[in-house]
Order: sequence, then structure tokens, then C-alpha cells
Amino acid sequence: MRTFLAVATILAIAGSGCSAAASAAPSAQPSAAVTTVCDDAQFAPPPTLTCAPALAAAVAALPAGHPSIVREEFRWGGLCPPGAPCVPPRGDQGIVIFDLASGPPLVLYVTAGASGAAAVGTPLPYPSG
Repeated sequence: MRTFLAVATILAIAGSGCSAAASAAPSAQPSAAVTTVCDDAQFAPPPTLTCAPALAAAVAALPAGHPSIVREEFRWGGLCPPGAPCVPPRGDQGIVIFDLASGPPLVLYVTAGASGAAAVGTPLPYPSG
């Protein structure tokens, strides 16, 4: 799977969701350079969930005072162990993984709602291994 890697570029796009959520869930200190990775799988028809809205919704769902985000990644589908047979991803469901300046990485499940807005689950520790 190819991925698109950008440093802080998509953060600027997703940042509008972050700044709007800043009053609800302020970060301890914003990171100077956040690495952003977006899954670029192709879907037909086009996906209803895309990277920037998924990241913005996931950032807004982080707990208040969370450590600075060092890396954020959007993937379609869900968590799947390496080498395991996994359900093929759909264009309306994905996960966002945050690597933080301290503490364990977090994963959030994100789904495109009927209105097109992203619905986000509760942040969970990213499973190791």
C-alpha cells in the first residue's frame, strides 16, 4: 500500500478542526513538526471518509491536556495483525493513530456519518506487537 507522507502540510488542513476543538480539548504544547501519513488507497466510488476530515475529527476527540502529537496516521479499515486475513477496507471507515510526545500511541476508529461528518470513537491504546 502506498502512503502519502507530508510533514505539517495536512496538519494545516486538519488544523482548522484542531483549532476549533482547541477550547474543548487543548493540547499541552503543539508540536513544531507533526508527521502526517494518509492512506491513498483508491476506491470506486470515491470514499466518503477522507484523511483531513478524519484527522480533524480525531484530534477533536482527544482528551484535554493530551501530550503533543508527534505523528498522525489515517488508514482505511481497522486494526489488523501483520499476516492475518483481514476484512477489506471500505471507503467510509478508518482509523487514526497518534504517536504522542509521551505515553503510548492512541488509536481512534472513525466512520463517515450519513451527513458526511466524521464520527469518532473513544481513544484507545494502540496495541503493541
